[in-house]
Amino acid sequence: MPRPRLEKELRKTVREYLAIAENLSVEEAPLNTSAVALQLGYDRKTLKKYGLDAEIAEVAERQARKGKPSPKELERRSDSDLLRQRHEEITAMRQRCEELIARVCLAEGNAQRLGIDPIELWQPLPVPDRSVSRAGQTRRLRERY
Repeated sequence: MPRPRLEKELRKTVREYLAIAENLSVEEAPLNTSAVALQLGYDRKTLKKYGLDAEIAEVAERQARKGKPSPKELERRSDSDLLRQRHEEITAMRQRCEELIARVCLAEGNAQRLGIDPIELWQPLPVPDRSVSRAGQTRRLRERY
């Protein structure tokens, strides 16, 4: 009995691998004839024999156009992105602090204009007298009005 043709199985295997590798970065899945042959366990000459090197080149071109960054590049980018994001947060917090200080100054200025000592604005509130129960007081107030 003759040996079964290798071409169908080879094409199927290579196309499945290319479909997966296209979405990965160049470092994770390099797409050239030698790398694909090594990954799949075939000889590179066999891939060329069946014309799969052209398909590999097309998918490699699409992979390069997508330009998915490598994990090392992602890590480097993420560090710089984190620093930039942290700087933006610090700038926003600084802006809010300056706005709050401006509002406090405005409130103190208005208090002084109205004849209130601005120092009294920052006194703690007195603790309410809790020695007498006021449980029924809300009902009496409703009856009165």
